[in-house]
Amino acid sequence: MNKKILLVGGFIEIVELCAENKIKIVGIIDSHSDTVYKSIPIIGSDENVLEWSKQFQQYEIVITPDSPGVRKKLALFYKAHGFRFSKIISKHAIISKSSKIYEGTVIQAGSNISSETEIGSFVKINCHANIMHNVQIGDYTTIAPNAILLGHVKIGESCYIGANATVLPHISICHDVTIGAGAVVTKDIVIPLTTYVGVPANILNK
Repeated sequence: MNKKILLVGGFIEIVELCAENKIKIVGIIDSHSDTVYKSIPIIGSDENVLEWSKQFQQYEIVITPDSPGVRKKLALFYKAHGFRFSKIISKHAIISKSSKIYEGTVIQAGSNISSETEIGSFVKINCHANIMHNVQIGDYTTIAPNAILLGHVKIGESCYIGANATVLPHISICHDVTIGAGAVVTKDIVIPLTTYVGVPANILNK
């Protein structure tokens, strides 16, 4: 029997990823006024979770928003209401057998997860990201399309690594940091709530 899940947030890329992996979406939790999204029923919003939680807690959920902060808030909310979480990994991703990937994480097509990597909970790795050996990625972090994390990189919790960004080997980035699209990170980042852009990456704001 095909796996059945709930989505938190209607997001076409995740709907297509589920179809690719033959995962059935039984419903979507979203605040939109529509009753269906891509032929999938919208069962309610986060605010009325208690009205239908007993009926739907048999299914694991996947949280779809791209924002690390939003994903963290939703994960904590649904954990508090007793829900379980599913991870989805595209069959077109390359995943090392020695890697570790935790609950709620989504890995999209074309991504490469190399040897002895550790990817936390509720991480989102977008298409064609390249995560090299011995990388550690903290919970709730988003890795945008075509980003490259080279060997022994450490990324903290709730970071956003922009499209086509590169983090050079043995670099550490603390929590709540945004790396802009196309940036090249050449030194450790230790100040949270900052944005880095450019080549080499420099602080934009705090």
